[in-house]
Amino acid sequence: MTVPHAAPAPVAVVGLGAIMPDAPDAATFWTNIKGGRYSISDVPPERWDPGLFYDPDPHAPDKTYSRIGGWVRDFTWDPLGWRLPVPPAVSAQMEDGQKWSVAAARSALLDAGWPDWTVDPERVAVIIGNAIGGDKQYRTVLRVQLAEVAHRLSAAPSFAALPPAVRSAVLAETRESFLAGLPEITEDTMPGELANVIAGRIANLFNFRGPNFTTDAACASGLAAMSAAVRGLQAGDFDAAVTGGVDRNMNAAAFVKFCKIGALSATGTRPFDAGADGFVMGEGAALFVLKRLADAERDGDRIYAVLLGLGGSSDGRGKGITAPNPVGQRLAVERAWQIAGLDPALATCVEAHGTSTRVGDATELGSLSEVFAKAGATTGSIALGSVKSNIGHLKAAAGAAGLLKTVLGLHEKVLAPSLHFVQPNPNVDWDAIPFRVNTELREWPAPRHGIRCAGVSAFGFGGTNFHAVVEEYRPGRHRPPGQTSRSYAGADLGRRTSASAGVPEPAAVSAGVPRPPLRGAAVVGGRDAADVAGQLARLAADAAAGRAPAPAAPDPALAGAAVRVAIDYADAADLAAKATKAVEALRADDPARWRLLRAQGVFRGRGAPGRMAFLYTGQGSQYVNMLHELRAREPVVAEAFAEADRVMAPLLGRPLSAYIFDEGTDEATRRRLEQQLMQTEITQPAVLATDLALTRLLDSYGLRPDLVMGHSLGEYGALVAAGALSFEAALEAVSARGREMASLTMTDNGAMVAVFGPLEEIERIVAETDGYVVVANINSSKQAVVGGATEAVQRATTAFQQAGLTATRIPVSHAFHTSIVAPASEPLKVALRRLDVRAPALPIVANVTGEFYPADADVETMLDLLGRQVASPVQFVRGLRTLYAAGARVFVEVGPKKALHGFVEDVLGDDVTALFTNHPKAGDVVSFNQALCGLYAAGLGFTPPAAGRPAISEPIATGNPTTAGRTPMTTDRYTELGHLFADVLERGMHVYTGSSPDGHRPRSRSRWW
Repeated sequence: MTVPHAAPAPVAVVGLGAIMPDAPDAATFWTNIKGGRYSISDVPPERWDPGLFYDPDPHAPDKTYSRIGGWVRDFTWDPLGWRLPVPPAVSAQMEDGQKWSVAAARSALLDAGWPDWTVDPERVAVIIGNAIGGDKQYRTVLRVQLAEVAHRLSAAPSFAALPPAVRSAVLAETRESFLAGLPEITEDTMPGELANVIAGRIANLFNFRGPNFTTDAACASGLAAMSAAVRGLQAGDFDAAVTGGVDRNMNAAAFVKFCKIGALSATGTRPFDAGADGFVMGEGAALFVLKRLADAERDGDRIYAVLLGLGGSSDGRGKGITAPNPVGQRLAVERAWQIAGLDPALATCVEAHGTSTRVGDATELGSLSEVFAKAGATTGSIALGSVKSNIGHLKAAAGAAGLLKTVLGLHEKVLAPSLHFVQPNPNVDWDAIPFRVNTELREWPAPRHGIRCAGVSAFGFGGTNFHAVVEEYRPGRHRPPGQTSRSYAGADLGRRTSASAGVPEPAAVSAGVPRPPLRGAAVVGGRDAADVAGQLARLAADAAAGRAPAPAAPDPALAGAAVRVAIDYADAADLAAKATKAVEALRADDPARWRLLRAQGVFRGRGAPGRMAFLYTGQGSQYVNMLHELRAREPVVAEAFAEADRVMAPLLGRPLSAYIFDEGTDEATRRRLEQQLMQTEITQPAVLATDLALTRLLDSYGLRPDLVMGHSLGEYGALVAAGALSFEAALEAVSARGREMASLTMTDNGAMVAVFGPLEEIERIVAETDGYVVVANINSSKQAVVGGATEAVQRATTAFQQAGLTATRIPVSHAFHTSIVAPASEPLKVALRRLDVRAPALPIVANVTGEFYPADADVETMLDLLGRQVASPVQFVRGLRTLYAAGARVFVEVGPKKALHGFVEDVLGDDVTALFTNHPKAGDVVSFNQALCGLYAAGLGFTPPAAGRPAISEPIATGNPTTAGRTPMTTDRYTELGHLFADVLERGMHVYTGSSPDGHRPRSRSRWW
């Protein structure tokens, strides 16, 4: 054969995604393959009933003699969590194969760097291999055909002889029971089942506008799709392609029809073995993201392997339409290596079609040998394998599965074992062919020419054949002289790429320039109280005469004053009155007066400030229009809500801000919003967005915490401030947290009560109450939330009331922070594991322990604490004391209302400064400005934000600085460590919190979730 002088442009594999038997993702698949896992088993009972369709006699009409296969048993499908617009009604009508294709495509795209990549979505193609469609179409056809069955039954003489009432009853009962087991037919049914929509669905959901289509080349469909994708890339028709194969056709009819050909094995899959007696069907999806190699190197992509050529052929006239033809197979292999521009003798591995039939395996090895031996490959020099020995024959996805195995082997430079090769197929002269079946996991030896390369085959019914040539990625190998590369080869499959969906950074604040307060803020400092009192007296006199300073950033020199007073004011008259009161309080040195003045926005501070702790509000303090004023006037706040809208709109069906802000005066609209804000799936992201908007606004004044703690839900805001989660990930986390709770169904969901009284008395009564009841929120020395089994909580409530304490039932769906909701902990950890939780860069107190996360906390430690949090009491009092012991003397509640502010004052008293940043009674601007004045008085907020520091709501790097989730781009090979995160949980929650919107006690200070 002739090797061309110039080969087409090579194509890079830059992303992988898969759903396979016993493997919900590509990483698990590869672990299974390397470990030699056999994923063939009996038909799951939910798929089809062997009692109806199975008969060991191959000649039994309309029966299958095989009941084994490679079944997909687990996969993640969470379109709303992934922010993909798939309504539940549409999702219910989608064939599982379509769902697999979307899920695997998303994983592959994330693996390739989407959505933060530079590829134009108008130049992304989607080309997927699929044959026949899926199982669901058979069931909806059955629904339609019931009418014909009923007609035939009615016409049967024996049936017609029955009394009319009996006939009607039989038909009605049959119709009811038969249709109950079949999906309804709606407007979404046909697109949910059509094979061509598999590709169209991906293009639609990810907004790709390159060509999309589905190829059907039977069992070669996956490689046929990839051939079209590679050729389109090489022709410049598009710049990236999502491609591969998917097959979800394992219904009883498929088994019966294949059995009538005699193609299936009833015993197992044994490629190349003497015991091979037919193939075992499997199902799954293997998808890839491809780019031209030059583009991938230019863009700094991680490259798994390089596709050099795909060749195709037809068998032409042969023994039969389903019989393998060695001539057609040989042509496909020859053409692929010709296109690749490589000598087949250089191959060191071939992933064969290897279907586990004696004749078929021998025919394939004969065709392969004719090509590779003719090229000069020596006996036994090429490792041979078939992934069908692990997972069965994936039919339309078979070639894609084989390519996935080969690409990962090249990437890691290992040869995975092929299973069940015990007695060589006697129809093959093994001593005369250049192949040996690889039966163990071993290093892929570097060949004499230095580049590992392999071939992958897939052949299909109808005489269609495809072969692919793929080689390991070697930086610069295909690059023209003089060009430099930014790509890298050494990232593990476990790498997690960011799924930020293109969310931009918040609006920047001018670094190095002090920000003025939001309204009047008079800051006075001096050597002692008398000095400051004298200055304030003069200020009061000027203000009484109508002269008040315009809002301006305070003099940084005042930060070092021995005594400071800061006053929030609206106008000159307000300043005059407050300054006069401050003079009187200074001269009287009366702490009680200062407590009253703090409520009016007048603060006193002495000396250097202690450490500052941010406390993040949880559920229960939300209200309609929280931060409405600040959102209208402060770009950094508006952008925080816009970012939350982009993340949450696909989950909620509309922007999050639409549930928070009432732009009109319609009372009915306001009441509706108030009710919606009671729903946990809305409340939790709304409160978190408010917390983080205020955090960003504080950050714009140069105010960042030294330590952080949240209350229940608020712990996620604290994690963002500590650099352990991004804002987006935190929003997804609280959504998963809420949704997971909804899945809990039990005989008794428990109950909760807010109790006001001495904590010691509350704890004593709880301890003496029969049944399961605990203090679920230890909020302060005078307030707690008690939860547990409903009857036990009722008994405790009676005891509280008899003891003279106030106990108010909280209308919740479950007893949160008790063992009743413990089943949610592990699934929540699974969800969080996918969200790139990092070790915190700031000290953060865990609700579970009331102590700091360990200094050496790794991700597993953090996941353990967060997983336990939903079912463990909130140790808020202990947490406040932990912060105090660590030097915190300024406590800032960051979030709506001021419940946590009250807890701080109750637990720590006047020895600390407690501030809140928002309350509806005072208003957004006044509340925040008063907090600024409290911080000015404490000696904080005088330094503007430093230039170049990252936004506080993004993860903070704790090691060598690199772009998040990516290996430094060089021409050398590095290994990037990470985890493959897939998506979040599928369930939703509806918890009515019962919190009061007016901020009054007792309910405004009750925290339970």
